[in-house]
Amino acid sequence: MSAQTISGSKDDITLNLSGLARIYLATWPFLRPELAHFAGLLAGTLALIGFGTAVGFLGFDILWDAVGSASPLSSAQASMLMLPKVSFVDVASLSTADRFTLLNHFLVLTAFIVVTSTTAGSGLAVYKVWILQRVNQHLRMQMVANAEALSLRHHGESEAGDAMYRVFQDSAMVTAVIDNIIVVPVIGLTTLCMQGAIAALFSPWFAFLLMTAVVTLILAVGAATPRLRRASVDAREAGAVLYNRVQETFQGVSAIKAYAFETTNSRAFDAESRAVLDAGFAIRRDFAAIKAAVSWSLAVVLFATDYIATRYVLVGAPVFGASLLVLFGLSVTAWTVAAHQARRGAVGAFQGTLEELIRVWCLAQDMAMGLGRALRLLTAEAEVRDPDTPVTWPAAPASISANDVWFGYDPARPVLRDTSFVARRAEITALVGPSGSGKTTLTSLLLRLFDPDEGSIDVDGVSLSSFAIAELRSRIAVALQENVLFPTTIRENLRYAAGTADDEAVRRALEVACADFVFDLPQGLDTELGVRGALLSTGQKQRLSIARALIRNPDILILDEPTASLDADTERRVLANLRTWAAQRIVIVITHRLSTIRDADSIAVLEGGTIVETGTHEALASAGGTYAALIAAAAPLETH
Repeated sequence: MSAQTISGSKDDITLNLSGLARIYLATWPFLRPELAHFAGLLAGTLALIGFGTAVGFLGFDILWDAVGSASPLSSAQASMLMLPKVSFVDVASLSTADRFTLLNHFLVLTAFIVVTSTTAGSGLAVYKVWILQRVNQHLRMQMVANAEALSLRHHGESEAGDAMYRVFQDSAMVTAVIDNIIVVPVIGLTTLCMQGAIAALFSPWFAFLLMTAVVTLILAVGAATPRLRRASVDAREAGAVLYNRVQETFQGVSAIKAYAFETTNSRAFDAESRAVLDAGFAIRRDFAAIKAAVSWSLAVVLFATDYIATRYVLVGAPVFGASLLVLFGLSVTAWTVAAHQARRGAVGAFQGTLEELIRVWCLAQDMAMGLGRALRLLTAEAEVRDPDTPVTWPAAPASISANDVWFGYDPARPVLRDTSFVARRAEITALVGPSGSGKTTLTSLLLRLFDPDEGSIDVDGVSLSSFAIAELRSRIAVALQENVLFPTTIRENLRYAAGTADDEAVRRALEVACADFVFDLPQGLDTELGVRGALLSTGQKQRLSIARALIRNPDILILDEPTASLDADTERRVLANLRTWAAQRIVIVITHRLSTIRDADSIAVLEGGTIVETGTHEALASAGGTYAALIAAAAPLETH
């Protein structure tokens, strides 16, 4: 089958030798822990197939020749059926009574074989599902872990719905690929070769007809492969768009209601959902067309072998490989009705196996697209990495500083330009500036969510890139402007980043953040917050966010608009508490509120991506620069 690729798709996997090698290499880390189980599955499956073939031939021989034509049994057949040789082997023909006895024994043996083989087959099927689900669990865990390690630049350029689709849907393709491109083909090709060899033992003509059919179908299915891959791309891209629509709908349901956007959003959902259905139908239609063509072609081959075999029976021709067929339970030397039916069973089994392999190949085109998307998330490299030899974090950092920092999400368009400032221990340092000046970007660099393009962020003169990421982020805490709360209890939300904190530490953090309203709730710390903290006001969520940062007892605390949703009295109390709490820590506050800025020990003013002024409130207010302009602009709002 020809290997085709849709050009321009960055997630493509081509199912040629290099594409298969890529699949095997990518899935090997997840296969390796289960290798012994896969070997056991293969051995058990092949044993069951061989057993089924021998039992089938035995049945044809006994029913058609012994029961149907009164022919005596072989010694092996008599022993298997627990019948005396004197009456069933060493005779010219079987009596009517012996034939009924033989039939009864055969039915009992058949019932035992059916129960045994069905139970074994079901056990192997369950065993395979168990193995593959273990593999898929390993994969999903690694995908999510890798996604968490990727920079915000990657996540900013990707849609969350698309990433969710990759984790939940495309990741399942790895399990399916392992099953359908590794397990099923290995078993299927082995079975096909065995069945083809058995068919050839009846007559070389059968081998010729079967090989002709195989070559013809390979060429035909190969020609249809590009169309299948295009349909798969369309279906998966449509699915990712729909996932994103669903996510945006549930996340933005308040805005949708507030702006009476329900009808428009429903229409968009309807169109995108129909696109998914249409794309899914297109690929299934193509699958059905290929399946019909394959079935029709193989039916013609089966009819041709029927015709040849019937002529052999009529003339009593010798069976080509009779001496070897005995090994599979068929003791015939010349063509009989039993040989005719056994041949049909062998060719029919070959036909069924070939149809299954072609079906798997068609499905593999869809799977390869999903696998490519899953592997892209799995193998995407993180921009921010641990150093080879991490430096130990200082016991009590005296300062954190930005030194001639340049950074841009797009390197051609820098957000920060030659930015420098210092925040010291036991001080509150404020970062201020107009919207778009780079404050949030600088915060991300302080947390090492990104690395500067030029310059460095240092703690006591040591670059953040010299510390282990996990240790760095355990020593720096941030209360984000967006108050991200989870639909669990208040206690679990507060302990999210400090799982070992006891209730006393939680209580102290709540008091500093002026979030002691928690203790007035009927269930206190065990209160369930609902989705995104829906049960709390914006101000209450903001105070919980501050408390969550404090509970980690960090060396460096970053507060992004910490009092934006607080009333003046609560803001004053929170800032007073923070100043006491921060006596031996570094605190950086990013804010627009004049009342918050005024009490900072040091203020750094960002404008156009660079620090243009630093100093105290009084010094900067009297300098008549950017800070003074910000005060003038904010004064009417503060007064109001």
